[in-house]
Amino acid sequence: LLLEKKTIQDDKKFKSTVKKLGMQPLQDIDEVNMFKDDNTIIQFKRPEVFAAFQSNAFAVMGPAETKNLKDILHEMQSQLSMKDLQALAQQFKAEQGGKNVIKEEKDEDDKDEEIPTLVKTNFEEVSNKQ
Repeated sequence: LLLEKKTIQDDKKFKSTVKKLGMQPLQDIDEVNMFKDDNTIIQFKRPEVFAAFQSNAFAVMGPAETKNLKDILHEMQSQLSMKDLQALAQQFKAEQGGKNVIKEEKDEDDKDEEIPTLVKTNFEEVSNKQ
């Protein structure tokens, strides 16, 4: 019972502060993800989000969970652009000490094919000799 009262008081303080800052509520926000440098994400599901666009400030209120990026990457994949995915791959690669984190699988046929070495030859001269 005391916890609920404190939560209600905190909620009122938060909303009065948001109002003083001139922030407006943003509707229909399903999820907010805040990326941290240690590859964890603070994830808010169905939060209350407020914004003051003139000062580029945002406030997020609601229950939050801290999750590992690897655990929720599959959920977020549809929300990320190709550029974002490439940046994540580069970041993982850097953290792995330069190891390639994306393993490419080769078919049996690919193993047999070799790239021929280039020869410095003037093909016109060779064709004229014949």
